[in-house]
Amino acid sequence: MRRHLTLLTGFAVLAIGIVGSLMLARVWLDWRGNWPAPWGIASLAGVLAMGLGWRFLPAWWRGVLLLGPLVMWGGLQIHPGWFLAAAVVLLLVQINAIRHRIPLYRSGSAVINVLDAEIRRQGVHRLADMGCGDAHVIAALAKRFPELGFVGFETAPLLYLVARWRCRRLPNCRVIFRDFWRQSWGQYDAVFTFLSPEPMLRVWRKCQREQPKGGVLYSLAFEVPRIEAEVRMSAGRFDLYRYPRLPRRSKVVRSGN
Repeated sequence: MRRHLTLLTGFAVLAIGIVGSLMLARVWLDWRGNWPAPWGIASLAGVLAMGLGWRFLPAWWRGVLLLGPLVMWGGLQIHPGWFLAAAVVLLLVQINAIRHRIPLYRSGSAVINVLDAEIRRQGVHRLADMGCGDAHVIAALAKRFPELGFVGFETAPLLYLVARWRCRRLPNCRVIFRDFWRQSWGQYDAVFTFLSPEPMLRVWRKCQREQPKGGVLYSLAFEVPRIEAEVRMSAGRFDLYRYPRLPRRSKVVRSGN
């Protein structure tokens, strides 16, 4: 709900900025007798929107608000071939949103710091990032813990290439171009996910089946449905949830007398 409200607020602020710039352009028309240049109106709309949303929207919205009107104006001037190229790039980055309903999200430095503390607290030896994106998280952790192992799985081609490049000089950090559902998780005592609400129950069940004793699942922002987290930690804009692997039930063998 909070993400939806932020999205609606962002678009509302953008609309206010555009309307405000058009009103100022009309004042200019009455004063000087001619309309300002379209790119000038779009630039002013971006500045107004960014100023309005500066205090109560996340920092990443500032660039969106500043450039949004220019992009919309430029869209009327650009050759259609550029839209095709943009669609191809978007597909290469967000293909998992289509295949598995898992869109691209990016974790911040606060998440890395919380995972850093958890790795020390839980004695993690090998952590896997399921859907690692550009490997921002595991690359940062691999630099902090050169004695531990970090693995990322990514199937969006462009992100995979970026992730491989980011980890190229980190011998303890590996990025694999493979669907993590088809990979055994038995060798990872910690699994980190930043996916979407859709697959979380399936992720938790896979951890319960395959992780070793003492294994743990970390989910950023998204809770496992109907499963209570062991710990909920603040990690910047989102919360990080920790779910331990539950002890497996032992089989009781009854022997006859």
